[in-house]
Amino acid sequence: MAKIAFLLGKITNIGGIPRVVSLLTNSLVDKTNHEIIIIAYEKGKHEGYNWNSNIRFYHLLNSPTKMKYGIFKGVPKLRKILKAQKSDILISCGSLYGPLGVLATRFNSTKLVYWDHSNYFENTSHQMKIESKNFTAKFADIVVPLTKTDKKNYKNHTKAKEIIQIYNPIDPALENLNHKYDVKSKKIISVGRLTNQKNFMTLVDVAHIVLHEFPDYEWHIYGSGPDQEKINTRIIEKKLEGKLILKGQSDNLYSLYKEYSMMVMTSIYEGFPMTLLEGMANGLPLVSFDIPTGPNEIITDDKNGYLIEPFDIERMAEMIMGLLTNESLRINFSTENRSRLNVFNNTTITRKWDVLFNDLTSK
Repeated sequence: MAKIAFLLGKITNIGGIPRVVSLLTNSLVDKTNHEIIIIAYEKGKHEGYNWNSNIRFYHLLNSPTKMKYGIFKGVPKLRKILKAQKSDILISCGSLYGPLGVLATRFNSTKLVYWDHSNYFENTSHQMKIESKNFTAKFADIVVPLTKTDKKNYKNHTKAKEIIQIYNPIDPALENLNHKYDVKSKKIISVGRLTNQKNFMTLVDVAHIVLHEFPDYEWHIYGSGPDQEKINTRIIEKKLEGKLILKGQSDNLYSLYKEYSMMVMTSIYEGFPMTLLEGMANGLPLVSFDIPTGPNEIITDDKNGYLIEPFDIERMAEMIMGLLTNESLRINFSTENRSRLNVFNNTTITRKWDVLFNDLTSK
């Protein structure tokens, strides 16, 4: 048994990192004998992701503080928690908190795992991001990237001691779904935060072409974010009101996927896109731009969906329209997606982390 601490920014019900951490830690508690604690950089409510009741929560700072100031308070507090809990392993989740993990585990017995949740070259969410990744990778005992592509990137561009690639898991609630693919559905779905990363402005341009040729279809976008007004203005400019619809945040999205004919993703970059896994679990044909990491390890072009040269609007629209006119191809893509789920299921991913923990604590 190992005592494992996960370090992340804030425990909330919004955001990819806490969501994935909750899936993994709940599974670790259920399937292994490891003891798990969660340490948040900032204080926040641990609600929304049904955390296992056996997981204990700690925080380093009581209010939002920029890392360049907060690191001076955060490091001694983190070291104190790790010592008091006799933590064998600290997992720093995300590049912003990597250096914090390095400084808190230097010259003590706690091993450091750096779990990167974006692609190696993504450098937009905070200053000095690549420098932070390089620094953390140099001192971490193990680096865990999400994709095979990023495993190569870390090998080629950092001084990481050991790199072990592990995919994010599908939510167990989406495993073993038995509803039939609705080949007659006339609705397309896209999901994501309404931010520049998700590139919904380009999606509007794609939808303008598709919905002009297929006026009996609707396209729904689920998510909220700062770009909502900008995206809505573009929808109005393209005269797509009532056809391309911003549906907002949904608490029952899992139950809605079965109503759609396909999933489309237009992101500029991803780490490992969980929404594509959700679409896969529901047997939806997938269409995405072939951005550097993520989509091409979920989608095999012309097998379970389409990968489109970034950011070819005309080509994406063409391939979507081709799918809409070909029921048998959509059924084939749907069937193929359901057959691929074992690679990403919760049990498979939890087992890989369990092996990593056992190997690391035995060294």
